[in-house]
Amino acid sequence: MQTKKSATFTVKNTLITCFGILLAASPVIALPQERWFQIEISIFSNESPIDKSEELWQPARQQLAFPEKIRKLDNLIDILTLDSSNSINQTEVVGRESAVAPRELSPEQREEIILITGPKNQTVNHEFRFFDFSRDDFLQLPPSSSDFQQTNRELERSPAHRLLFHGLWRQVVTNSAFAEPIYVEGGLAYGAQHELQGSLTIRFNEGQDRIVVDANLWFSEFSVVENLTEKWELPTPPKSIANFDDLETSNPDLIFHPIRVYHMQQTRDMRSREFHYLDHPALGLVILVEPYEIPDPISNNSNL
Repeated sequence: MQTKKSATFTVKNTLITCFGILLAASPVIALPQERWFQIEISIFSNESPIDKSEELWQPARQQLAFPEKIRKLDNLIDILTLDSSNSINQTEVVGRESAVAPRELSPEQREEIILITGPKNQTVNHEFRFFDFSRDDFLQLPPSSSDFQQTNRELERSPAHRLLFHGLWRQVVTNSAFAEPIYVEGGLAYGAQHELQGSLTIRFNEGQDRIVVDANLWFSEFSVVENLTEKWELPTPPKSIANFDDLETSNPDLIFHPIRVYHMQQTRDMRSREFHYLDHPALGLVILVEPYEIPDPISNNSNL
């Protein structure tokens, strides 16, 4: 006769065995793999007054704001450190007798100086690292990596358009809950404001089978004479990404007022490797998104 204790032990063993069989038969649930993409965007103005007047632009209908989680693209020229001992090299690259401030250089000249001098990241706890063009996200890539060079040249030569912003970077694309909006500014600076401002968000759609771009941009016209009949207001750029150099170089005696603001708010689902164009009476945006695979890290023992 089986005792109560032995019966309980048998049932327990049976449950453990069954549970083990279920675990063995269950498929392993893999964590979702990060999907990297390379994004290139050019934003340009439409200089035609006729096209801009296609819509009725009213201050009361404008709802301009920067997202809370907004960030800026990392740009090597913003943190490039040129030592005085390298001034000769800089002069040779630029082709002038004296050193030229980085902001006066063309993108090609900036890239060449960076390659000679070497980029240095901002220090954290007395440590620094070099930027890695192959593995760093949200890093503005050099012009030599661009597929839009011809397109941008044609825009700059066209009297009907002005190139306001060009971005080329890589990032992990996620759903909307984790997507990071990118701060955009371009064109002429008017104190703390620019002609072009706003944000771009690159994310997946709900089915994660399409890349989506959310463009929330505005193009502003400024004057030293305030428009008293229409009160146009612009949001202040976030302090974490504001460019204080524009305030230092601007004339403190001049106060610029926005007299007309053209708001572009569009969302576009895209397939990767396809060229997409977003149209607007005052602005145009071209974008190309391509899958990107991070190269394997180089082993320290690869040369042994």
